[in-house]
Amino acid sequence: MKFYDREHELKRLRKEFQKLKHRSSVIVVAGRRRIGKTRLVFEAHKDKPFLYFFVGKKKMPDLLEEWTDEINTKIGKVYGEFSNFSQLVGYLFNKAKEKEITVFFDEVQNFLTINPAAFSDLQKHFDINRETSSLLLVFAGSSYSMVEKIFTGSAEPLFGRATEFIRLSYLPVNTQKEILVDAGFYSGENLLHTFSIFDGIPRFYEEILETGKKDFKNTLKELIVNKEFLWEEGLNMMREEFGKDYSIYHSILSSIALGKRSRNEIEQAIQSSAGGYLHNLEKVYGLVKKESPIFSKRTKGGIQRYYFADNFYEFWFRFISRFQYLKEINRKEKAYEKIWELLPEYEGYKFEALIKRIFIEINPFDIEFTRIGRYWDRKGENEIDIIMADEDSGTAYLVEVKRNLKKTLKKEEKIKFYNKAAAIPPLKEYNIRYLFAGIENRHIVILGEKDNKFIL
Repeated sequence: MKFYDREHELKRLRKEFQKLKHRSSVIVVAGRRRIGKTRLVFEAHKDKPFLYFFVGKKKMPDLLEEWTDEINTKIGKVYGEFSNFSQLVGYLFNKAKEKEITVFFDEVQNFLTINPAAFSDLQKHFDINRETSSLLLVFAGSSYSMVEKIFTGSAEPLFGRATEFIRLSYLPVNTQKEILVDAGFYSGENLLHTFSIFDGIPRFYEEILETGKKDFKNTLKELIVNKEFLWEEGLNMMREEFGKDYSIYHSILSSIALGKRSRNEIEQAIQSSAGGYLHNLEKVYGLVKKESPIFSKRTKGGIQRYYFADNFYEFWFRFISRFQYLKEINRKEKAYEKIWELLPEYEGYKFEALIKRIFIEINPFDIEFTRIGRYWDRKGENEIDIIMADEDSGTAYLVEVKRNLKKTLKKEEKIKFYNKAAAIPPLKEYNIRYLFAGIENRHIVILGEKDNKFIL
């Protein structure tokens, strides 16, 4: 698959390359698994040779041998051999006094088990040589929490050394559409399908395209029945991130995926206290986010809800993990049938997230708003999918999102929507505007005021 988007990140990387004149620097590329960290670094270096050091789970002497071969091939013959990692790093900094060198350490978190002293060695040589050598050190790893800790933990050797810290997120909606258009796979429905499950994770789109299917139903069937990556991805993430606490985190994430939103609901579902684990899932692992209803004060903990920050992991815990038992008895086709049957309800909920993303990224009607979010009351009896409020003009835009646009536009449905808005006290201070979103003729459609219509 061709390289898509990431122009801003490429500029940041290339800007550091241009500064390599008797000055060393550190760049960190962080992000969830499969987000495209390695591909980004390779793309930024496609016209510039660099050393690629993959930190595999091997003994250090074997890695030093591999990396020596890379040095021999790329920047010149090494006479002798390195007896430890510190010698190799010192050698590179000395070489970088003669010419500019870029070194990319991929899967850097593996040093924690292979050679924990590696980070102290890097710190020592970097601090001594940073003003006299032209060495660019680029680091990336598939464990988001570990990479963050290594470079942002105040007690860690490399704390404060990164000149650039690039955190990769999902590809934007327009880029997701571009990928599907290029593959001859685009419709508004297919965009909703792929957003709901794979949400702009580049490697997952490669998996979709590699099936060779041209409709989503058969694509998903191929991925579930004949491929392994969907089954393995969530398991690999949990093994990498959670270690011995695997089971409790699995239980919490499964309960959230199945609609348990409040801390009390989650704790009832898992029959255990969840406070510290929820904090870690939000602040350390970046897997969940805690939301309050728009207009509410964030200090009111009882009304807060927990949501997944990543569509793929929500899909995985809601469906793949749930039906793992069928895979174990070689009934993957049955698992697919169950998932396909349950998918519309999940996608209906994700459609709201897609429309919200469209307003944030594209803003088709150039609406001025200072905040955007869901609204729900304490009893959960009155909810609005999306509210965009502009505190400066005193205008609030309310969006009703339903997959079936024709149903949304029926008179009785509109009246229900207007009545819900009238029952929300904070909205009495705003001039209210109404918008409607759905799917019509296989396209995503948003209807605004004065016959404004956005079609994606």
